[in-house]
Amino acid sequence: MTTPGVFEYFQLATLGCLVGLGIGRATALYARGVRVVVIDRQRTPLQGLSDLVTIAALLVWAYEIVASAGLARHIAAQLLGTVLVDAPAAKMVGALAVLAGLLVYGLALQALAESWRLGIDRTTPGTLVTRGLYAWTRNPIYVALDLQVIGTFLVLGRAIFLVTALLIVGGLHEQMRREERFLAQKYGDAYRTYCADVGRYLNTPWSGHRRITRRRGDR
Repeated sequence: MTTPGVFEYFQLATLGCLVGLGIGRATALYARGVRVVVIDRQRTPLQGLSDLVTIAALLVWAYEIVASAGLARHIAAQLLGTVLVDAPAAKMVGALAVLAGLLVYGLALQALAESWRLGIDRTTPGTLVTRGLYAWTRNPIYVALDLQVIGTFLVLGRAIFLVTALLIVGGLHEQMRREERFLAQKYGDAYRTYCADVGRYLNTPWSGHRRITRRRGDR
């Protein structure tokens, strides 16, 4: 077992900030009578399995960060403990990605206000948010988590973080698509116009072209 260093404690600190932001915001919303955690009863069995795998991967990712700081035992250390990346440059890039993810997460929670949900809320979904950070990406919270898990792999470099990153990024992408289908049904043309203007992951120079093309097609 290696002795934890600066990067291991850095990851632990940023994980604490991420969890603290989420719990703090959820507690405040629950105090106002807003139900944050919701279960989509209309999921197919395959979608439910995808959600379970994603949640399990997130829990393993968080646990392994704690283990890397010397506070717990690693999972499958012999099988998934191989260090795949150990370059100082990769660690620095990863640390920047983790910090960027934390910043995006905090700004997204602020922009969502009382519309933040964990899951698809089909009864009381809140208002459609398209301003602030949501003018640059349709899914900033998922982008933030992607930055976190990819950055963690670059910082700590172990195989288990590559596996969890792949599972989490894939699972979140599927969740994005499901949420977007629901939002298109719920908000109609307002959401479809928003999608034409703003990219799923990041706004791009051709987003405006999609909007212009769509409007010309409607004539």
